[in-house]
Amino acid sequence: MSRQAAAQQLRAAIPRIVEAYQVALERLGSPLVSREDIWRQCRHQAQNIVAECAQALEAGKHAEPPGVGEYSRLLGAHRVVQQVPVSESVRAVEVLWQAMHGAVAEAVGLVRAEERLAATQTVSTAFRASTGSRLYQGIRGYEEAERPPAAGGRERDPGGPSGIAQAQIRDLLTLRERQILEGVRAGLTNRLIGRRLEISEATVKRHLHNAYRKLGASSRVQALNKAFPEQG
Repeated sequence: MSRQAAAQQLRAAIPRIVEAYQVALERLGSPLVSREDIWRQCRHQAQNIVAECAQALEAGKHAEPPGVGEYSRLLGAHRVVQQVPVSESVRAVEVLWQAMHGAVAEAVGLVRAEERLAATQTVSTAFRASTGSRLYQGIRGYEEAERPPAAGGRERDPGGPSGIAQAQIRDLLTLRERQILEGVRAGLTNRLIGRRLEISEATVKRHLHNAYRKLGASSRVQALNKAFPEQG
């Protein structure tokens, strides 16, 4: 059998792997499965990681898809808003690898006997590269979001720059601006938000800029805290 067949086998096992991953996280009481929106982001990452491992198994080497670093960094910042410790993402990596073990063994079993060790190492290396990159960018985003304001800077005013109540400020946002902030809250990049709403990335940025101005925010995390204070 070929590496291509093995890769197809691993891709087909993604739903089973993700299910086992979710069960293991629930058993550990992880906050990553405490809310549907958090788990949706976590599931998306897990599916992509396994898919990258399958691609590496087929190609013989790992290649990170474009946009992964930006998405992971934004997701790391979003974890601050969700009050999920960064240590949970580190623990989740090992949980996912354990959930993959059986499926990886089955897939590698389709490769010729003399190539199985190399195939297993390829998957392992791809997994570490894929998760390592995501963790690094996620931790950067988390630390940036947690960083206190610079000395002499304005403290965050929950009511906005003019003291208007949060609900009143949020009412100033247009429907499109609210839709885009919902995408930000879901951890999506500008490009993915644009695809979801069928608008250009430049248009997403323009609406975000307008939303920032109305909310008195200077970053995605600040905008989320002001637009959705009940989840801050």
